[in-house]
Amino acid sequence: MTLRKAAGVIALAVTAAAAAGCGTQAGGDKAGGIGAAAGPVVLRMASTPFWLPDVPPVVDFVRRVGALSGGRLQITMMNGWGDSAPSAEAQAVHAVAAGTVDLGWAGSRVFDTLGMPGWRALSAPMLIDSYTLENAVLHSGIPGRMLAGLPKLGVTGLGVLAERLRLPFSRRPLLAPADWRGVSFGTYRSSVQEQATRALGAIPVVAFGPYRTHDLARNKIQGFELDIRRYVHDVGPNGTMYVTANVALWPQFDVLIANPRRFASLTAQQRGWLQQAANDAAKDSVALAASGSAAYIRQACAIGARFVTATPADLAALRRALSAVYRSLETDPQTRAFIGQIQRLKTAPPASQGLPIPARCTRTH
Repeated sequence: MTLRKAAGVIALAVTAAAAAGCGTQAGGDKAGGIGAAAGPVVLRMASTPFWLPDVPPVVDFVRRVGALSGGRLQITMMNGWGDSAPSAEAQAVHAVAAGTVDLGWAGSRVFDTLGMPGWRALSAPMLIDSYTLENAVLHSGIPGRMLAGLPKLGVTGLGVLAERLRLPFSRRPLLAPADWRGVSFGTYRSSVQEQATRALGAIPVVAFGPYRTHDLARNKIQGFELDIRRYVHDVGPNGTMYVTANVALWPQFDVLIANPRRFASLTAQQRGWLQQAANDAAKDSVALAASGSAAYIRQACAIGARFVTATPADLAALRRALSAVYRSLETDPQTRAFIGQIQRLKTAPPASQGLPIPARCTRTH
């Protein structure tokens, strides 16, 4: 399939203050600082999706940078980075390290393919299975310790933002491991996601963005991992898709990174704006991720999604099948420590989301 790059780049309107003319105020006189007459400092940010509103926490970060700086520091998004190739997220990380762009973001899942195994704990299958736990992890010391290792990749970590829990979608209900057997299942490039998919008996296929829709339409994949919001916006009507509502495979976390040389060239004030925006966006990201779920469920139902529920016996069988993945993950001491910390935070069963699924959108198996 031939894909087209997003036409041009999208510069987000960051604040009302900037629109009112505040964007020409001085940002400082050190390296990277720009005087009043020169206008705002503009940073370029690599982003793999073609449509940034699909990533509300990153949009929130960009908005906060503009608001904190009064428009004196702005971010221009380089959307569609990597053209949805299997290596797109890795390409974004490498572009930041090389200084091709100033900033970037990538899903936490990709870092385990770049020599950072500890990040696999965030995608350990069926471990982080509620927004309550996701929030606890985000507010623990885990993200900070993970970010501290990113200079090994030639980038500076700014923050980790939470997104929605990812569920299995498929042409047939995926409940027990027997249902997964032989299904070609769309994932992102991630060693832990590929391991988990194979452990359940399915065949991992790196397919996301427009490739996901293309492969689904041609039956190259019969299922994929995604959240309800992105299903509504990115996949659309493709016949009946079954969603296992109570199997949270893993959450998505968005990792904000900066080129170290460009970051150091900014003034202390400008660096502070970026860091505070990342911290504030992270703090509110779980609430942002969880918002609007009822409306997205209704929209998903309208375009063909049908919700099924795994039984306690199904869930137990899935966990047994995934135990081999945990044995592999825990051979790395850091990953083992992070998983243990997350398990200690998981002090209670996940609270029910309490979201009503329309009766016409449910299937009983």
